[in-house]
Amino acid sequence: MESGEFLERLKREVIGHPALVHPFLERFGEGDVSEEGVRTFAIQYYRHVRVSRLYLASLISNCGYDEPLQLALAEILLDEYGHLNPDETHPALYRRFLRALDITEEEWEAPRTLPEIELYVSRHRELTRDPDVRLGLGALGPASEWPVPPIYVKLSEGLKKAAGLPSEALEIFTSHVTMDVTHARIMMDAIAPYAEDEEGQRKVRDGTMASLDARCVMLDGLYRAVYGEPAPLPSGPAVGAANS
Repeated sequence: MESGEFLERLKREVIGHPALVHPFLERFGEGDVSEEGVRTFAIQYYRHVRVSRLYLASLISNCGYDEPLQLALAEILLDEYGHLNPDETHPALYRRFLRALDITEEEWEAPRTLPEIELYVSRHRELTRDPDVRLGLGALGPASEWPVPPIYVKLSEGLKKAAGLPSEALEIFTSHVTMDVTHARIMMDAIAPYAEDEEGQRKVRDGTMASLDARCVMLDGLYRAVYGEPAPLPSGPAVGAANS
């Protein structure tokens, strides 16, 4: 099939993945979380947010001589870095959220990172450094830009209900709801030339599914840390990722 049709089919597969309806997102999105649970989530999720832009940088260095692809990734990376304003980088916006919860730097740096989040981080470092750039494109394109808006809507709604935070404190979440629509368009245009044959499509899909499965594992860990019990439903394909 042509790359456009492949990407449309892949989008439907991504939107139907268990990561988008994980029990953590459903319960947290309803605001069913204690004050301590909100703090635990906020601290642990920061360990993911503060390194996520580095995957893009890694992928850029792995593009060979494909300058159009480098430019597409750099455009997204510029948004991640707040257009070079140190107060508007995505980690800086997240720290604004942490401070709105009265969490100090000492408090957000102290706890050990959940092993499930460490798995997510290491998996994405592997995918974006793989000699086959198509795996990293799947992980940072379809697996990241399409799912994040609906996921962040649930997270922001849950935080509004549970913590009563003002909109400005939630900018790290709400900005992604619109920004990632643009990022998705940029990424899909950049990926299309790499998905014009069966092998390319398989590699892009492999990277996409590996990323989403790792996200399920991360959400399993957040559920356990926030609610003090295992997630009540199996995470589907993520079970294999956890044991790999």
